[in-house]
Amino acid sequence: MSQEVVAVVEQGEGGIWVEATQRSACGSCNARSGCGQHSLSKLGRPMRLWIPTDRNYQVGDQVILSLPQGGLALSALVLYGLPLVGLIAGAILGQRLGTDLLSALVGIAGLGIGFVVAKKLSEQFTKQWHPQIVDGCAGVISTKLVE
Repeated sequence: MSQEVVAVVEQGEGGIWVEATQRSACGSCNARSGCGQHSLSKLGRPMRLWIPTDRNYQVGDQVILSLPQGGLALSALVLYGLPLVGLIAGAILGQRLGTDLLSALVGIAGLGIGFVVAKKLSEQFTKQWHPQIVDGCAGVISTKLVE
């Protein structure tokens, strides 16, 4: 499991919105020149995430999130891969059964079935794939200089 320190940016009903700059992967890789992750981290693009919790946090509080090992890769594989496999399998099946139009229609049906299966798996494994709050840091980190 990897951990990331994030800031609370909004308190909501049943959870909090947290924000962090994507940068954790950039120190461990030599492919910086061709890496989209490295380019995004240089831009400082914040990543915003909804974390369900029953604890109360204030805006600006720092919390530590535990990110499940392989959870992001597995969830991306399911959520993007299954619809794609459904589309391709449906198109191939439709082509073998008849015309290009049938191939397109069966391919679209396969895509839809892939989305439905991906949604069901996502609901089933949401606990294993979703980041969890490990610890709260009480103070607010301030960069303001005292005059």
